[in-house]
Order: sequence, then C-alpha cells, then structure tokens
Amino acid sequence: MSTVHLDEDEQSVRDAVRSFLDNKVAPVVAEHERAKTFPWELLAQLYEFGYVRGGVPESEGGDGLTMMMQAILMEEAGRCWGSLRTTVNVQGMVARTLAAAGNDEQRARFLEPLLAGRRFGWFGMTEPGAGSDAGALRTTARRKGDGYVVNGSKLYITNALGCDFGILFVRAIDEDGTDHGVTALLVDSAQSDFGVHDIPHMPLRSTTSCELTFDNTYVPAENVLGELGGGLRLGMKAINAGRLNMAMGAVGLSQACLEAAIAFCQQREQFGKPIAAFQLVQQMVVEIATLTETSRLLGYHAARTLDAGGPGRYECSMAKLYCGESAGRAATLALQIHGGAGLMEESPVERYFRDAREATIPEGTSQMQILHLGKDLLGHSAIR
Repeated sequence: MSTVHLDEDEQSVRDAVRSFLDNKVAPVVAEHERAKTFPWELLAQLYEFGYVRGGVPESEGGDGLTMMMQAILMEEAGRCWGSLRTTVNVQGMVARTLAAAGNDEQRARFLEPLLAGRRFGWFGMTEPGAGSDAGALRTTARRKGDGYVVNGSKLYITNALGCDFGILFVRAIDEDGTDHGVTALLVDSAQSDFGVHDIPHMPLRSTTSCELTFDNTYVPAENVLGELGGGLRLGMKAINAGRLNMAMGAVGLSQACLEAAIAFCQQREQFGKPIAAFQLVQQMVVEIATLTETSRLLGYHAARTLDAGGPGRYECSMAKLYCGESAGRAATLALQIHGGAGLMEESPVERYFRDAREATIPEGTSQMQILHLGKDLLGHSAIR
C-alpha cells in the first residue's frame, strides 16, 4: 500500500491502529458475525486512537484530529470489519452533532459519557417516505406543556438496539400549529418510551438495522438539540463528514479484498502451478489494486480539502460515489478469484462481498451523489 501521501505522524497512527485491529479485533470478527453480536466493550479502547473523539474539538473533550487523520482511522476500520466501521461512523456523527449544537447540560448528559464509551447513540433521520429526500420527513413533535409528543417512525437506524439514546429528527410543531420545520431532539431511552425492532439484513451482520416507532412518545423540551428548525442543517453537516468516512471505509474494504486475493492466488494451485501465474487472474488482481489506489487518492484529496478549510461537499460526494462503487467491484473480483471457496461463510471474502454492497447506499446513494455532482458541474438541479 502506498504511503507517499502520509506524513510521519499519519503513518504512525495508521500503523498503531492497524496493529491493534489485527491483534485485538480481527480474531473475534468471525465469532461475532456468526452470532450477530458486537463487542461494545472494545469501543472505549478504540477511542484512545481517535475514533469518535477525533471529530470533536479538544475544547469539548475530544481529540480534534484533522480530517486526514480521521480518514486514515476509518480506512483501517473498513479494512478490518465493516460492522466496526459503520458503528464508529455513527457514533462519530452523534458526537460531532452534540459538540456542535449541545448546551452545557446536554453535553454533560450525553456527549461526555459517549466520548468515554459509557453511552452510545443512534442517528435517526431516515423514514419510510424520507430517505434521499431528508427534508420530506413526517415524524412530528407537537409541543404540549413542558415537552413534546412525538408520533411517527424511522427506518434502518443503525445499532438502535445497542444504544441508550439517540438524535431524532422531527418536524417541531407549536401548540398553536406553527410548524418550525425539521428539528433535532435528544431521545433518552430512560425518559421516553418508543418501539425498537431489528430488521434482518444482508450486510454488516454484527450491527442492527432498526425500525423506531413513536406513539405519543414524550420528550422533554430541554432535549431540543440546537435551534427549532435547525435540524436539517445539523444533520446534513454530520452526513457530509459521514460520506467521507463511508468512502474511506470502502477504501479499507478494497484493501482487504486485495490482500485476500493476493494471498489466495499465491497458495492455490491448478494445472500444476499457482493460479497467480495465470494471466486472467493477474488481470483481476491488478484491477483490484488500481481501484483501491485510485479510491484512496480521492478519499485523501477530500480529507485534505476539508483540512484546508474548503466546504468539501463536491470532493466528499465524488469520493463516496467512486470509493463505494469500486469496493463493490473489488469484492466481486476477489470472490471470483476465490471461486467456490469465496462463496463459503468461512472465507472472509464472502463477508467482504456482502458488506461492499452497503457501501453505495447509506449517507446518500451513488445516484444521489451523481445528482449533487451534476448540479455543481452544470449549475442545474435534477432534484428540485
């Protein structure tokens, strides 16, 4: 793997976290995948490297890492385990949003224990009728006395079964009927009753992908996060960083596919020699390598753009599009190289293939990234 674009500190972080993941996390992945469980107790140790804390300023109790450092961390998480990558991504989105908009009391209740690995949060944006069109969400929070009564539902909320609070995006409506628009609420499971149901899913088997249902659920008014009507802006800011994290996780997955393909074709023999000697096998391995390296360069460019003070929306969208699609192709090629062995659950490429399919959907599908990029390039929106 190329290191020419990393400075000494960045290489040191990459090497340290890779060693930890290889020695402490990788050995338990297969067991947890089979059981569909997740080792939540490991997260606090990972936070010491900058996961989750890295996106939070030092003044708010975080590490204040550069986006480049965070990109490296997400690449290594993706190389190790897709379920880990998506878990730390969501926790990071929750942490960044709390740090950006939380008041002192909210930070003490939610952000501080989250950064210490004592609390875990979900990010509740997607609804049955509001996926790519986040502004169309219909879950409502109607003011009643000293709080809000929430009705509606959310879909595909990562790890909601493993978390004790979440950031819920709703339409906040006053008692007089005034609609303030999309607003963020902190929903604490110790305060508010709501339904949580896992939806069986194909990739990331050690995570839960949940439906949340709210039926006259009471949320105290002091749990409004940020300004009334400011929720969509908060959510989209978190999702932009989430797109880069998704992209870099996909780079890591492609790297894992490359390493698995090389190892397999060097030891697998057919017709009296290693399959590494066959031209068509070499073609597939070289394609995986090229997809991985070009993806890495796009992801690094997006991270450097953000660190230079640019908005990075264009660069993050392009990285999310290309890296996600490339991971799918890399996983397909790695599985093909493995042949029948790649279809077996005991092979890691079977997991890579399933997990890669997820890379083109959350934080904006590939098609939505194309539309965002098209608007920037051509000056016309194909959405509205």
